[in-house]
Amino acid sequence: MAELTTRTDVEYVEPDYVAYGGAVPNDSFYASQQWGLRNTGQTISGQPGTAGADISAQAAWDITHDSLSQVVAILDSGIDYNHPDLSPNVWSASAPLSVTISGVTINCPANTHGINTITNTCDPLDDHNHGSNVSGIIGAAGNNGQGVTGINWRTQLLGIKWLNSSNSGCISDAIDALEVAVQLKQAGLANIKVLNNSWYAGAFSQSLLDEIQRVEANGMLFVSIAGNGTANDGFTKGGHDNDNGTTPTYPSNYNEPGIISVVATDNRDALATFSNWGNKTVHLGAPGNVIFATLRNGTYGTFSGTSQAAPHVAGAAALLLSRCNLTAAGLKGVMITNADADSLLTDKTTSGGRLNLARSLNTCIANPAIVDESRFYVRQQYVDFLSREPDASGFQFWTQNVENCGSDVGCREVRRIDTSAAFFLSIEFQQTGYLVYRLYRAAFGNISGKPVPVTRATFLADTRTISNGVVVLQTGWEQQLEANKVAFTQTFVQRSQFLALYPNGMPASTYVNNLFQTAGVTPTTSERNAAITAYGSGDTAGRAAALRMIAENQAFQQKEFNNAFVLMEYFGYLQRDPDAAPDGNFSGYNFWLSKLNQFNGNYVQAEMVKAFISSIEYRNRF
Repeated sequence: MAELTTRTDVEYVEPDYVAYGGAVPNDSFYASQQWGLRNTGQTISGQPGTAGADISAQAAWDITHDSLSQVVAILDSGIDYNHPDLSPNVWSASAPLSVTISGVTINCPANTHGINTITNTCDPLDDHNHGSNVSGIIGAAGNNGQGVTGINWRTQLLGIKWLNSSNSGCISDAIDALEVAVQLKQAGLANIKVLNNSWYAGAFSQSLLDEIQRVEANGMLFVSIAGNGTANDGFTKGGHDNDNGTTPTYPSNYNEPGIISVVATDNRDALATFSNWGNKTVHLGAPGNVIFATLRNGTYGTFSGTSQAAPHVAGAAALLLSRCNLTAAGLKGVMITNADADSLLTDKTTSGGRLNLARSLNTCIANPAIVDESRFYVRQQYVDFLSREPDASGFQFWTQNVENCGSDVGCREVRRIDTSAAFFLSIEFQQTGYLVYRLYRAAFGNISGKPVPVTRATFLADTRTISNGVVVLQTGWEQQLEANKVAFTQTFVQRSQFLALYPNGMPASTYVNNLFQTAGVTPTTSERNAAITAYGSGDTAGRAAALRMIAENQAFQQKEFNNAFVLMEYFGYLQRDPDAAPDGNFSGYNFWLSKLNQFNGNYVQAEMVKAFISSIEYRNRF
């Protein structure tokens, strides 16, 4: 091109690009009924739609429409694996398999299509319709001249049946269904990275949470529904306001990093009237009202629910994997940060947006190292250090802070480092996560044989408690923070570990002296007396107040600052304890602490933050 442009007889030079025909499936109901994939304004159930109020599937199909190597596990009422629009995409075991759930081993022959955890058999045949409808949204065979198309024209649909013919089931069966997915993946029998969970309950279950965390640890994205307020475990309209913040709905309200939760939108991009929502735990919207897809016995029909919204997200995640090498965390971040802004979801989801598959796909293709994309990177700082999704104003500020550098690579690197460090230095973290660190350090000192006072698992659980509902600068944040601190510290001083060292009835002076000694701080006389006064009669409130005064002591905060900074690099960026694999000891932690101390806490000169965000271990998370 450079040579040709210098010639006087050449007007201009350009590449001879390859062009492709637009990918529009020929499935008979696609144009008229499947508004969630392409909304032209068609009338659905008597309501004219709004053109463009869809997930932009057709634009994505110009790039890719098959995800043949992906297995999407559908935990539901089963799947009609005989349906002509589903059977081409139903997963079949390539060899005999065995799974063991609740002490029972299930042995299945080759060509098995899934597992039934109600009957502990190898037959996941749908006996309700719900699971088949969900399956069709994700992966009904596309461009086959009949019926409907899935978001993935070709893929692998694995049925794990735990909902019965009434579309309900026991949580124990759901746990077994999740365990099936884990074991099939661990055995290399199914390349499962996405789980669709179109079900919900109104009660917290620790055992279910434990299993979801096991799913997360095995690299699978858990797609969850916000729930439908008309039947939330016995609640009816009038008894439920559809806000998961006031009436929790699970699994959505577990707020686990491995869960992406979805509300339902209609063909005008409004929140569906039945849909639950949650501006702290529900992430984005997707079409869920009057969704036409496959049903049992070779038929088709509509379902409405957040159950239909979730498979749009699960299907999108699977299609993204056909072109982008993303982990579960990468998938979640890409879809959230590339959602279409929807004013009707602004205070109903954390993103204020509705799924846009084409934009998500283009973004991850353009950014093979997705963590380098500004929006993705900034959102991840909120998740890793504040244990929450970003608020709109903060997200915009920090993203723009990086984007203002334009194409200046050096500038962007500096801004990324400063942006990340700002989250540790922020008032919000200093008053929540760092306070939790100091409470452990003041009460118990360092863990025996280790230079740190708390493990990541304990730290995360307690930080989420003390930071719940706190967004600095939002109305009422100071009152919420103070209430959280009071409640948390009063619970903390009643824990058995604390009572073993500081039993009830301990004299005030002994209590206070011991805490200051453990903290490694020599208080002034006024500081010591103030803590003794706060202790009062030694009731729970007094013991908690005295502990807080020591944990919030300025000299103590300064003393532990660098230690905590380094520890949070491991907890936040690497998502592990400093002595966990691949380290095996605290050599890395000690190195960076020494480095930070050498430069008097200047993380830029120490190049600490730069090293962590550039590390292969960090970047491989996404």
